[in-house]
Amino acid sequence: MTDPQAARRAYKEYAAEAGRRLLAAEEARRRLEEAEERRTEAYASVEQEWARLDGLEERAVGVWRELTTRFGPHAVGTLPDPGDDARPDRDAAEVLGDAHKRVREPVHYPLTGRYIQMAVLGFVAAVVVTAVGFELAKSLRGLGQVRLVLAYGPVLAAPLIGQQAAKAWIRLRTSHEEQEYAVDTATGGLAGGGGVWLIALVFVVVHFVT
Repeated sequence: MTDPQAARRAYKEYAAEAGRRLLAAEEARRRLEEAEERRTEAYASVEQEWARLDGLEERAVGVWRELTTRFGPHAVGTLPDPGDDARPDRDAAEVLGDAHKRVREPVHYPLTGRYIQMAVLGFVAAVVVTAVGFELAKSLRGLGQVRLVLAYGPVLAAPLIGQQAAKAWIRLRTSHEEQEYAVDTATGGLAGGGGVWLIALVFVVVHFVT
């Protein structure tokens, strides 16, 4: 015969155990749902981070392309790999912004010597063209008034000749990274060509005085 009291106690124990298992299952289901939400959020954050990194890489390539365009591939080289000495407290976007500003900063080259060189070049070019003009005027005696143009045209155009000679030298002989600054020194060639005007003026004064 089964003791009713023992059966009742066993039933209560079974019910309590079933209740505990149901609560544990519900808690496990809740934790699983939370874990699934965190996993979904983690995947979304990873995708966002990848998109952010792709944008940063595009910005880095753009900065390097602008640097290469400005100074030339031989001076810049290839895009470097990420460095190991980067400061962890600086945001990558901040670093790229600072790099972009540095790329666009003016570079100060010593231009005084270049102005002098362009002045000498302009003077020499104007003198050579003037001498050639006078020689042509001497050899072409049958051209009449055209000889005056050949003889004195280069003298009148001497500053322009000097400037054009300086510009040609800068364009063909100056290194790529200095051209955007050296182009202003073509005014030195203009001044050098103007020296031919001064020499011509001296000859005119001497001619009328004597």
